[in-house]
Amino acid sequence: MATVAVIDYGMGNIRSVSKALEHVSGGTRVVVTHEAEAVLQADRVVLPGVGALQDCVSEL
Repeated sequence: MATVAVIDYGMGNIRSVSKALEHVSGGTRVVVTHEAEAVLQADRVVLPGVGALQDCVSEL
């Protein structure tokens, strides 16, 4: 099973993003994480934060 990591950097509506991905993914495992190892092991990575890139970079 493929895995999508949603990076949780303490901002944004992470739950909405993860639920939307689960809804459209067709069985893909969606993991919300702030751990580098989980991101490295994922098949795909989502960095949420439309319009908030500067704040995102500051938090990372």
